Amino acid sequence: MNKRRCGGQVVVYLSLFMVAFLIVCALVTDIGFLYYRRAQAQKAADLSALAGASRLPDETSARLTALEYAALNGYPHGVNGVVVETQVNPDGEHPNWFLVRVSRPEPFFFGSILGLFNRRISAAAIAEYQTAVGIDVYGIGEYGVLGPVNLSVFGPYAYYSYGDAFSTRWLDNGDPNPRYNAEGYDFAILIPENYSTINGTNMVMVEIFDPDCYNSTAGGGDPNNANGTTRVDEIRNAPPLPHPQPSTVYTTTVYTLYWTNGTPRDLSDDIAIAQVSYGYNSSTDMKWVAPTGFTFNLNTYGPGMYRLNVRTVQGSSENGFLVRAGPPRSGTQPFNPNNGTRIIAIGRIPINFNTSGIVDIRLGYVPDSAAGGRLYIDKFDTDVAAVSVTYKCDSLPGSWPGQLAGNGQWSRDVIELPANYTGGTWTARYQAGVQDTSVWMMYYSRIDEGMPGTIRLVE
Repeated sequence: MNKRRCGGQVVVYLSLFMVAFLIVCALVTDIGFLYYRRAQAQKAADLSALAGASRLPDETSARLTALEYAALNGYPHGVNGVVVETQVNPDGEHPNWFLVRVSRPEPFFFGSILGLFNRRISAAAIAEYQTAVGIDVYGIGEYGVLGPVNLSVFGPYAYYSYGDAFSTRWLDNGDPNPRYNAEGYDFAILIPENYSTINGTNMVMVEIFDPDCYNSTAGGGDPNNANGTTRVDEIRNAPPLPHPQPSTVYTTTVYTLYWTNGTPRDLSDDIAIAQVSYGYNSSTDMKWVAPTGFTFNLNTYGPGMYRLNVRTVQGSSENGFLVRAGPPRSGTQPFNPNNGTRIIAIGRIPINFNTSGIVDIRLGYVPDSAAGGRLYIDKFDTDVAAVSVTYKCDSLPGSWPGQLAGNGQWSRDVIELPANYTGGTWTARYQAGVQDTSVWMMYYSRIDEGMPGTIRLVE
């Protein structure tokens, strides 16, 4: 065969191969770009769905908010072929679900040589609004009376596995705690419309029991541990290096009182009334304290929901405390728990056992608006000598066994509420041991305009 002819065939085949190779490379480049755009679309859909769901049950506000977030993430509705679709209750069974679908025509850069010019890329997301249950603060004790359990928060330098999932900044292995919340915990102080009639005054005084992180040596025993009678704090060292070390093991707790401005679901417009910090302070140990500014006149703000925010900013120890509200009184005048006020933890509550035993935790009232949905109860670190947990509702027959959570772990109990559920108060009978610190969360998959809530992606 003629060598020149063979050489010509090689050139032809090589040219054809190079053309095919370039076409494949071009298509791979285009496909990779489209996958990138698909990821961008999914991000925009996720964020828009979460933002829109936070505005439910106001469908108009939900859609406008979703459109705003879609535009901020590169998908302005009606511009350059962008389409943003929204829908409440997309499956007809979940009025607290909010669907967002975004789409946009994306160009082929090299595919045009094959007649491919663009393709519409879309992504969808569904977010669910879950209403937080107001967990009764005094379902775990009595006004002014010490007992086996009280509220508690750890400093940000504490061990994560000590039982406070939201105040500690690092996990036990030193990694950042993904659940760390610098804003701490919120407690709603509910002042009824007839407060002045009940108490003969417009003045309200908010008191905190043992707001400091100091333990007296009185009463014997280990002064570093709570006993429920002379001490409610637990003094703890920080985890060893490489954990960051605090300047002191004693925790500093910041208490901030807010007026919710008539919008209890929206914390962004709350008005600060007063703020106070307590660290190592013997003068407030085991005493009810009304901080400066924590007494206010209802003529200034009116009845309704006030918010007490509790957060820690220093230390590694556990600060035990309680909260109550009512009319101002002299030092000798007893506190009247029947003054019409009510204090609830908004969605989650941190508690600590001072002694081993069984307590009935009055989790709170779940209204009839939750009917047909699910009740979620999440528990963190229910592990120190814990034996069992059982739930009951005063309007439903029977009981529901719960699951305990291991050391530094979460567990979730899900209770299906019947369609004819009329509302009721839920309690948890919990048996655990001394120094058991845990966090409880409670919410339901329906919308209640009177309470804040949380949002999550369903799919």
